[in-house]
Amino acid sequence: MNGVALFAISYDSVEILRDFAATHGITYHLLSDQGSHAMRRLGLINDRVQEDHAAYGIKPNARHVNLPYPGVYVLDRDGVVTQKRFYESYRERDTGTGLIAQALGIVTEPSVPVVATNAPVVTARAWLDSPTYVFFQRVVLTVEVSIAPGFHVYGQPAGDGLTPLSIEIDAIEGLEGGPARWPSPRRFTQPGLNDGLWVHKGIVRGTVPLTFAAAPGGGDHVVGVTVRYQACDDASCLVPSSVHLRVPVREAALVGRSLPSPTSMT
Repeated sequence: MNGVALFAISYDSVEILRDFAATHGITYHLLSDQGSHAMRRLGLINDRVQEDHAAYGIKPNARHVNLPYPGVYVLDRDGVVTQKRFYESYRERDTGTGLIAQALGIVTEPSVPVVATNAPVVTARAWLDSPTYVFFQRVVLTVEVSIAPGFHVYGQPAGDGLTPLSIEIDAIEGLEGGPARWPSPRRFTQPGLNDGLWVHKGIVRGTVPLTFAAAPGGGDHVVGVTVRYQACDDASCLVPSSVHLRVPVREAALVGRSLPSPTSMT
């Protein structure tokens, strides 16, 4: 993690950014692109801001022009862009913890994970990259599945009649969930299977992006998570099963305003 640096760029003037940094205790560099010239060259200007605002019930404002899509560029030591993290909705933002973890390819570790088990074969843990959420903030749910030695669970693609490892999120008003991402399964072969099967063994971690898109004031929630799987050993398979976890998350108050700007990390 040596050499990590954070910069934010905004269309605001140097003076405005200086006051903003002092007010909010910001210690990383805020770069002024007054007139949005650099951001326009990068193709970041959202020319549909008025349409977006109308969809959210915001009245037209003459100041809302030349606004960039908020997002993040991740650069390596040589200044080469390795990731671009932008969302269709200008309101949607990553948590700081989640952004750093995904930019650096690391997994956030829980302080107090929620644990469920179908002992002795499968144990599951789940946690969010932030214990709190705010309006339209994207948080990342991590689900860790521990599989007993000698057993495996099926990944994708699963054979006919087999249940692959999957995650389902209970419905919460305003909660939007993205697709689950798992590590690539490994090929499992045994006599009589021409093509083999794809399985997970040991400890496997999957992630699901979650966005709380309801209006502020939605309150605290408990995110219900169902992990489905089918465990087998080399001789036989158990019946498809599942574990259910309940992960609490608190609503945090919105403070100040967010910089409507892309951020670079090197």
